[in-house]
Amino acid sequence: MRRASLRLPLLPLLAALGLGLLSACATEEEAFRADLPDDAYPLEDMLLSLDDLPIAMDNANTNTFDNPSWAQLFNEENLRGKITQLDARGRVTGAMREFSWSGSFALGGPAFITVQSTLYSDVEAAEDSLSLFCGALVDERGATDFTEFWVASIGDGAQGLLLGEQVEGLGRLVKTMVCFRTGRVVHAVAQNGLDGSQDIALSVRIAHRMYDQVRTVFAELDEFEPAEDAGPS
Repeated sequence: MRRASLRLPLLPLLAALGLGLLSACATEEEAFRADLPDDAYPLEDMLLSLDDLPIAMDNANTNTFDNPSWAQLFNEENLRGKITQLDARGRVTGAMREFSWSGSFALGGPAFITVQSTLYSDVEAAEDSLSLFCGALVDERGATDFTEFWVASIGDGAQGLLLGEQVEGLGRLVKTMVCFRTGRVVHAVAQNGLDGSQDIALSVRIAHRMYDQVRTVFAELDEFEPAEDAGPS
């Protein structure tokens, strides 16, 4: 089920934070190939590394998820139903990298950061995912504490989200997420921490660095030529 839009006029706030310069995009529109076989998209190569982050973190853990393995992370009783939902939405596969600290994280900063790239069956399915929390690990039925914020165009379209969640013993946790699309691949950068630690400017900076990485990968894909089907021998 799609969420109702809670888009707020936060452009003045972003301008005050100096995001105008950070959100500047190329004047020439780029085309990102959507006609390649599913296995031709190197999703892990699109993810940032520890050295790419604007803040120093200690650990990076990378995983890839097909629909059955991704569905398991939602801890839903009807696992088969969740898999069917992901299939119906055109999700094919995804890669995610989580950055964390070796010890306790500093108060006022992110507890951990995730970057992910998700491949969809076609451009339309990828576009639709932007209104479904960008295909991120979010409980859609329980997500009532969220606000959209404005992000200048990145790739084929972008959006920002603040998602809150009450956790017993910790208080309110906030996920600050910036998503953007390139063809039929949707990317999400999420900064996770205690309420008050959310930093929109940081998430936008990371998203732009990831976009540069994604553009490099797609530039190499422009030279990809699918193998011709030789037919039966």
